[in-house]
Amino acid sequence: MPIYEYRCGSGHRFTRFDTVANHQSLRLCPTCFAASTQIITAPAMVKVAQDVCYDSPIDGKPITSWAAREEDLKRSNCRPYDPEQKTDAANRRKAEEAALDTMIEAHAEEVTEKMTTAQRGKIWSELTEQGAEAQVIRNSL
Repeated sequence: MPIYEYRCGSGHRFTRFDTVANHQSLRLCPTCFAASTQIITAPAMVKVAQDVCYDSPIDGKPITSWAAREEDLKRSNCRPYDPEQKTDAANRRKAEEAALDTMIEAHAEEVTEKMTTAQRGKIWSELTEQGAEAQVIRNSL
């Protein structure tokens, strides 16, 4: 419900809580009963912020305001936590593992190509004796 402020000719000020439908720009002063006009003022700005209250994980100092939090982050060369960081890290790890797998396979192929036929046969025998499935793929260059 809007708050309306009024002032009479004698300087008395008063406020009224009225619906928009009941709003009147002229009212009677409750003190002297003189005609009072509405005063247009800036709306009261109320900032509601979540309380900050924790101990700094870096040095254990109490953090009790947003300004103190910003100063603590700056002092310890940190940045605010972003939940998407976990997703980014998981995607980076996945890409690094795929690149590593590709490098290992390329190196294994290179080493296998340099082996003699007897060495390849020995590896084949060891793998199949241990129950591993192996396929012979011949690359023609």
